[in-house]
Amino acid sequence: MTDDAPIIAPFEIIGWEQSSYGDEGERNELARVTVTKVFTGDIEGESTAELLMAGNPVGAGYVASEFFTGVIGGRVGSLVIQHGGLAEGDDGHSFGSIVPGSGTGALAGVRGEAIYANNEEGHTLTLTLRFVDEG
Repeated sequence: MTDDAPIIAPFEIIGWEQSSYGDEGERNELARVTVTKVFTGDIEGESTAELLMAGNPVGAGYVASEFFTGVIGGRVGSLVIQHGGLAEGDDGHSFGSIVPGSGTGALAGVRGEAIYANNEEGHTLTLTLRFVDEG
């Protein structure tokens, strides 16, 4: 794996546990969601994410902390991704980063960006990574 080379892999959502919070009858629907995913390809493993979601007739957004364990570009370990997204109609934007210092095993020292996408072909995660000496 070359530092800063994007790694793109599909994933499947295998678990979705949602509960509402906030006042009933408000314009915005607020929810907490636990999501479980399985990744295949150059990113292989499983993750669990805790999301806070908000939606209304105009748009929606979420923020999440996600714990991944598995193999990325041949490196075995775990890491934490913090990510989010906003949507208005069909226009959406995702953003995310690896939490510095969260990498373990061969993923120790990992830094980088994480972008989640969804289209008619399914879900994907794109990681752009680099490694630093945390010594």
